[in-house]
Amino acid sequence: MIRYVLAIILTTALLGIGVAGVDHAATVRSEQQVENQIAKLETAAMSLLETEEPTPRGQKGARRIVELDLPSAGFASKTVDTFRIRPDPRGVSIIEYRVGEQMPRTEHVEATIRNTDSSNGMTAFGDHTGTVTVALSLSQASDSPDNDREVYIALRVVSRNE
Repeated sequence: MIRYVLAIILTTALLGIGVAGVDHAATVRSEQQVENQIAKLETAAMSLLETEEPTPRGQKGARRIVELDLPSAGFASKTVDTFRIRPDPRGVSIIEYRVGEQMPRTEHVEATIRNTDSSNGMTAFGDHTGTVTVALSLSQASDSPDNDREVYIALRVVSRNE
């Protein structure tokens, strides 16, 4: 009888350790997937800055289409609870994201990325999972003080698929 009780306790302990390991691995995998999507976005933005000329407001110029694949909930992955792209006055963009119950993380992109459909320029995907297609184009603000031409990356969300 004692053998059966010990076998059950040992099996339960091993199963608990295994589930915790799978949960941690799912979180790490999802965070890595989000980091890869941020790198894709940064590569496209920096490519525009380094190789293209800005176009005045209202005119179409060079652009990059980027498909961001945000992880969904599953056995081996966690959902992204927060994903925000916020332009910063210092000429960078701050990307904040949070996977599952983890602490929020912050990444910086060395370009100002503004959402053209938002009054504050911020892009937020919230609890969205799946593919989000965004279009990036190099623009310049013609209404800057002292006729200083500020160059930024205009972001427009093209589609959201789950």
